[in-house]
Amino acid sequence: MAQEVSIEIRDFDIEKDMLSVQRIWREIGWSDSERTDQAMTAFFETGTTSVGLVHDEVECSVQAQTGTMRLDHEDLPLCVIAAVTTSRVARGLSLAQQLTARELAKGQRRGEAVAVLGMFDQGFYNKLGFGTGAYINEFRVDPNQFDISLKPRTPRRLSAHDSDAMLASLMARPPLHGNVVINQSHCFKAELSMEEGFGLGFYEGERLTHFVWMKPQGEHGPYEVKWLGYEDGQGLLEILALLKSLGDQVYSIHMMEPPHVQLQSMLKRPFRSQAVAEEGKYAAEQSASAWYQLRVLDVPACINALSYKGPDLAFRLNVEDPVDGILAGDGSWRPVGGSFDVALGQQASVNVAKNETLPALTCSINTLSRLIWGVAPASSLAISDGLQAPISLLTALDGVFTPNPKPGWNF
Repeated sequence: MAQEVSIEIRDFDIEKDMLSVQRIWREIGWSDSERTDQAMTAFFETGTTSVGLVHDEVECSVQAQTGTMRLDHEDLPLCVIAAVTTSRVARGLSLAQQLTARELAKGQRRGEAVAVLGMFDQGFYNKLGFGTGAYINEFRVDPNQFDISLKPRTPRRLSAHDSDAMLASLMARPPLHGNVVINQSHCFKAELSMEEGFGLGFYEGERLTHFVWMKPQGEHGPYEVKWLGYEDGQGLLEILALLKSLGDQVYSIHMMEPPHVQLQSMLKRPFRSQAVAEEGKYAAEQSASAWYQLRVLDVPACINALSYKGPDLAFRLNVEDPVDGILAGDGSWRPVGGSFDVALGQQASVNVAKNETLPALTCSINTLSRLIWGVAPASSLAISDGLQAPISLLTALDGVFTPNPKPGWNF
């Protein structure tokens, strides 16, 4: 006979719930040390968190933070789904889905126009309107292979106590389309404190202008680059030169491609290095994957932020959002799906649909989010994501959206 499961959903209470959330992190392998447990308290003091209780015990939590995400030349308010964790007990109860939808609704009420998250795999978050983000290049390289002649200055050692200076350096990077910034100082310090790491940086007077933060492993590495901060290209070059200088002892460095350069072009004979060291602890390789997803929370706000100034273009946008169904009847959520009359060009506008003569574009919010941020062009999404529109409209839209968004932030 099936046992009835007692479930409660509510806001996180740090005094009552912290030990339970620490237990969940231990169960799923996110924490294996007292260091992480201690840093978690500061991490959860930032942002908002929803929890799900099974038989009066917290077994699922979803935390959200605030930030910005750049669309063309405008920084839009951002909801970051930063930590989704479910215990061994609560699998299969859809708690993570319900709590994530709840945090999206909170973000929408705060005025956030878009949401992002780092995914464990594709599929689950699609049910909440998220679409796959752009590919991010990752490298495992022998630092001696950096083709940089610059000799770096002697850096200064950094620790988690310098987190405010490092965060300021990250925020000072030249902005690019897709750029994400999470200006949460307590949370950033907590992230640095959760695992063994070290930083090296350069100052001008009292200001940290550029730095690298790494997680070491063993005498010869691999070292994993977690954060790169720099105010300009010269600062980035000096950081890469600094990494190269570690090559006397460190055999391998793992890093994401800095968003402002094509890193492969800055390596000596990268294909030869990959062929020689294609396997093992110090492997050399280049790979690309989309580890994050994004979804629009406010269609008019995102479309109005586009910088497209080409030939005038008007169409009917029909969009469906699965969260509209999940939170149906919940007054905390303003439905995102619907029909809109969209005009792009010298004067952009988004209005409730009235003009029946316009050509129609029909898609899910997942697909619309990928389209607006230029993850893939309209003609490609018509093949892969079920976007429907006349060929003439697809062709016109292929020239509207800025391609290749680069978040440049770990979340």
